[in-house]
Amino acid sequence: MTRRNQSLDLLRGVAILLVVLVHCQEESTGVVPGLTWFAKNYGGLGVQLFFIISGYTMMLTFGDRLDLAAARSFYIRRFFRIAPLFWVAIVFYLLATRGRGITNFAPDGVGVSEVLLTFLFLHSCSVTAYNSVVPGGWSIAVEMQFYLLFPLLIYLFRRRNGATLCYASIALVSVIGQLAVEPYLIPRLAASLPASQAYLAEGVFTSWLPRQVICFGFGILLYDYIELKNRPTFAVLLLLGAALIVTPQGAEIALLAAFAFGVLISNVSLSWMTVLGRHSYAIYLVHFAVVSLIAGLVPVGLVPLFLLVSAVSLAFSYYLIEPRIERPFNRLGHALASAGGAPKAVVTTA
Repeated sequence: MTRRNQSLDLLRGVAILLVVLVHCQEESTGVVPGLTWFAKNYGGLGVQLFFIISGYTMMLTFGDRLDLAAARSFYIRRFFRIAPLFWVAIVFYLLATRGRGITNFAPDGVGVSEVLLTFLFLHSCSVTAYNSVVPGGWSIAVEMQFYLLFPLLIYLFRRRNGATLCYASIALVSVIGQLAVEPYLIPRLAASLPASQAYLAEGVFTSWLPRQVICFGFGILLYDYIELKNRPTFAVLLLLGAALIVTPQGAEIALLAAFAFGVLISNVSLSWMTVLGRHSYAIYLVHFAVVSLIAGLVPVGLVPLFLLVSAVSLAFSYYLIEPRIERPFNRLGHALASAGGAPKAVVTTA
């Protein structure tokens, strides 16, 4: 069994605070010099930090075996970690929006197809579903796309000389995906939409795995360096080159990976950040509603809104969501995975 790195929860805490900050900035009144600018330009990178952490964590928790039992165990644990709470969020946001969904992303409202695609984690396939049923749900679609590929990637990674091929594949997919998206796919999709909805074309391709896979690649690289004690210099050049050449915000993502490396290699932890990190998934799903509720009641500046939303979202998770939904389903997932005879992996909240 691999030793748990306590810094993972600290990084999750940083990631969720960045995400909450950017959405509070969008709904707050007034401007806080420096902070408003940072939130607007860099707060959204909290999602990419989550992807980096996810790549690292999946490598850490997959287990030692590479067979159907190991893949089965992986998928069961991932499913029960992600799906139950996400499905609850679908119901909650449909009720909260009276069935119309998030109209910024579905101007005509959501229908059965958008809800069904979201339920099946296929919402990234639709321009009106990728983020319209559950706000922020586009990132869950990206995670699910990567889960489908991950057993193949880890099989490749563990073969002799396979790690380099794994990194090269991730870099190639990132480069080809970006070269296809910017000049061809986005303009064509935008041209097929009503002029007032053309902005959705950029958004739907944000939830396309090739545009985010570089983040997971950096997470795998960090695992390779920190947990396996390897020094994959060529892999660093591959991923860094792919990020800097074509990926939007590539330099920022590379700096995020460097930051994550510094935190993980030091194995530091802060108790309050650890709590936020362990509740980050629930906070991510619920904070959109909390931001909307508070900002709709009274005009609030960025700092007080950020503190209020963080505290209220954490309270919802700590007292309601985690004990009533996440914990029971996580235990069920681990029990079902163990029943299949798969090897035990690291116990983690990922």
